[in-house]
Amino acid sequence: MADQYYLETTVTERRNHPGRVRTRSNKRFAQSEMRRQKEIENNRTAAVRIRNMIAALERAVSSLNASIDAVLEGSQVRDPTNFAYPGAARAMCARRDNIQGTIAVLSRQLAKINDAETDI
Repeated sequence: MADQYYLETTVTERRNHPGRVRTRSNKRFAQSEMRRQKEIENNRTAAVRIRNMIAALERAVSSLNASIDAVLEGSQVRDPTNFAYPGAARAMCARRDNIQGTIAVLSRQLAKINDAETDI
């Protein structure tokens, strides 16, 4: 029968080796830094997109204002509460008000993004 050899080895605690602890903490730091950089980039992209939307909506509002003025030039009634007020002007006013509300919401979102960027 063959001889069996038993080699003694020391049992070491592998989880808490200082090199491993340092490596793990560096890895976590690098991951959190990458996550933060990605969040900053996402915020910048969102801010640019929101600014472009606001600019387009402001152009739409000015166009609607010009259209409302053109419709009211041909009308004798200027009071929106009057039954003879032009329906087209009434519809355009409602649309303009909705767009202005959208601009206000987008402006608040942009302010939140800008606040988040300054906090980071």
